Amino acid sequence: MTNLVDVASEVVVPALRAVFKDGEVTALALSVTDDVTGTVTLSLTAQGETFDYPVIQGGVPDMGPKEWSENLRSLLVDFVAESRFGWGENRDLSPTPH
Repeated sequence: MTNLVDVASEVVVPALRAVFKDGEVTALALSVTDDVTGTVTLSLTAQGETFDYPVIQGGVPDMGPKEWSENLRSLLVDFVAESRFGWGENRDLSPTPH
């Protein structure tokens, strides 16, 4: 899955909506960082703090959009809890809506 529109709509947006409050994310970018494996990396800034992660890791078997989105959601929950703006907050209320 390297189509950036599909990755954005099926993986990234559901995870972001599950974790962030309105206005917290101030920048984001998706890019194919490895054409051979199909790796797609997300870079986002929330309240001045940056998160970079390969949201689709090429070559990992048996992972579809729902699994990648849930993986990202879980990592974003940790990012917020460790950030200055969300220190200690538990935004792990529910898995990504499917």
